[in-house]
Amino acid sequence: MTKTLLVVESPAKAKTLSKYLGPDFIIRASYGHIIDLASGGKHGIGVDIDNNFKPKYVVIPDKKDKLNSIIDAASQVDQIFLASDPDREGEAIAWHLAGALESTGKPIKRVLFHEITKTVVQKAIANPGELDADLYDAQQARRVLDRIVGFLVSPFLMNSIGPNLSAGRVQSVATRIIVDREREIENFKPEEYWNISTALAKPASLKESFVAKYSNKVTNKETAEKVKKDLDTDTYEIIEVIEKEKARNPLPPLETASLSISAGNRYKFPGARTMKAAQSLYEAGLITYMRTDSLRLSPEAITSCRDWLGQNSHAVPAKPNVYAAGAQDAHEAIRPTDVAKLPQNVFVSEDEQKIYRLIWERFVASQMNPALYDTVSLTVKSSSGHLLKANGRILKSKGWLEITGDFESDDDDTEAKLPVLKKGDKVILVPPKVKAEQKFTQPPPRYSENTLVKELKRRGIGRPSTYVAIVSKITDRSYVIKKANMLVATDLGKKVIDSLVKSFHFMEIKYTAEMEEQLDNIAEGKIDYLKMLNAFYTPFSGELKDAYSSNKKDFGFVCDKCNKKMELKHGKFGFFMACTDYPTCKSTFSCEMVDEKPVRKVDDGFAPQPIVSGTKCPKCGAGMVKKDGKFGPFYSCSTYPKCNGSGKVPFGKQCDKCGKELYATVFDGKLKLACMGYPECRNIEEMPKDSKVNWMDPKDLKEPKLNKAVKKVLNSSRAAKS
Repeated sequence: MTKTLLVVESPAKAKTLSKYLGPDFIIRASYGHIIDLASGGKHGIGVDIDNNFKPKYVVIPDKKDKLNSIIDAASQVDQIFLASDPDREGEAIAWHLAGALESTGKPIKRVLFHEITKTVVQKAIANPGELDADLYDAQQARRVLDRIVGFLVSPFLMNSIGPNLSAGRVQSVATRIIVDREREIENFKPEEYWNISTALAKPASLKESFVAKYSNKVTNKETAEKVKKDLDTDTYEIIEVIEKEKARNPLPPLETASLSISAGNRYKFPGARTMKAAQSLYEAGLITYMRTDSLRLSPEAITSCRDWLGQNSHAVPAKPNVYAAGAQDAHEAIRPTDVAKLPQNVFVSEDEQKIYRLIWERFVASQMNPALYDTVSLTVKSSSGHLLKANGRILKSKGWLEITGDFESDDDDTEAKLPVLKKGDKVILVPPKVKAEQKFTQPPPRYSENTLVKELKRRGIGRPSTYVAIVSKITDRSYVIKKANMLVATDLGKKVIDSLVKSFHFMEIKYTAEMEEQLDNIAEGKIDYLKMLNAFYTPFSGELKDAYSSNKKDFGFVCDKCNKKMELKHGKFGFFMACTDYPTCKSTFSCEMVDEKPVRKVDDGFAPQPIVSGTKCPKCGAGMVKKDGKFGPFYSCSTYPKCNGSGKVPFGKQCDKCGKELYATVFDGKLKLACMGYPECRNIEEMPKDSKVNWMDPKDLKEPKLNKAVKKVLNSSRAAKS
């Protein structure tokens, strides 16, 4: 019997598959991506742009053991099946594994599990296929594009605005949508309007009252008061009655975006929580693959659903309900793998059960009859000629609402029952009679995570596998904050987006949507991915160059060495001014931004210090000053940068082991004493409590300029003293 190695992404999926496959299969999990783009090379991109965008891939450091385990298992089998998830990311994982396993000389095949059930798994195993080069190219093109934008545009932002800023090809566009909405809100001017309504009833049936609303638009108090005055004394007559049967069609089954939105609406789940539960349900074999934009259902799934409806006394439509496929139609809509597994009988975690119920209900309801309503529309005329409208409806047949109830309602009509009335009937005012309420138009609402996903999908930004990541990234940055679960653009976010929109075409929403379509076309083999990358990079590189050129402001600083102008730059340690004649002149000095202008620093982080008595530079013999460094205080030559001599600051205590001086430093995140005899002596001692010998008091430090490790020690020291 042929021995097979089956590689999947997660151990949970491996556990489920082991139930369906016999002892001739060795199953290993890759735990997601094992290989990724390197961080080295020009600009740290991991892509050789000048060599046809050739990517450089490396094994992810903490995945080496996982890869070795898979390679070891490969030596024990006759063939290898790669069964990572059936999407672009899964295809990339499969390609990278195939490359790593090629040296084994074993045949390598691709198998796809759109659902993890015994029948589907065994069918996929019996019909393995080849790896999909087009799908892999689409994923690779996305990664390369994202690296180019992120690694080249982020330094521009840090150079022009401030440290620790970043840009992303898609998340920056998503942030722009939030910023644009925030500005709509800020610029919104409320407009006055008035709601005028009457409570009416037939004289013989005063208890069966109904509300009729004034049909004309009223925008000021004077008009409202005049209309109300008329209505207060008018008589009323029904002049039109329109009765119709209204069908409310079932909602389609769920796909990735609508699953996230529905779970947010019903359970208040953020997208990441929803997708985590859905992933677990897929790996347990309870639902089909959960990253999809398709509403299509397989004929077998539709048949099983219709059979279940008939067996459980639900009306079955004469024909199946058919829904549209998505942009990437590799998968069905999200549905249960077995409709007979009712939500109350699926024993999983609470989150997973809620998501399963949502998926099950939407799938079953999608194949049911419409809900039917008897609707009535009345027109009432007052004796002074004013027209009023009243609408009502009564549920006649539940249809699909038998399964979902009104949780999934996308219908804003309120259900109201109107009394039986006919044309020509007279009606009279009943309490509360005529009401005139002043209102003001409201600005558009801010986006929540779920409504942002809905907007991204509507505009064609992102794809099912990226929605959650997009939302997570923009909320992790300080460009957007959450207030009462709504996404609010910060001043920094607005500034960053304004800078990007001014300089880069990729910030155009339509352009980004078109790029998503191009990636889809690469996956379908319609476009060559290198041509697509070249078409993007040529104008982008010009935009980047222009952005840097337009950003070079003259702040009036002149180089001390060559009298050339100096320009503002941003580096690893913050802002600095650099001579424009670089590399001929390498003169620089540190500065900080005050009111968006650079100000030369007086020192490097400590309060100004005089030359320390008795110190002597080991290089030039000049006096030395005490400064703060990455690992604590140190002596620096007073002539720096002319001389870069430095030395340790003696603490005033001798080493217990060798007798040499100790100095203060940060070790493992804590303030320690280390021997100056290093490396011959590696003694480390605890810092004496309340000791201030040769150590600057924390209150004299400019904390925002300190190394994070130093600040952590200072904060813990203060906490201990308090």
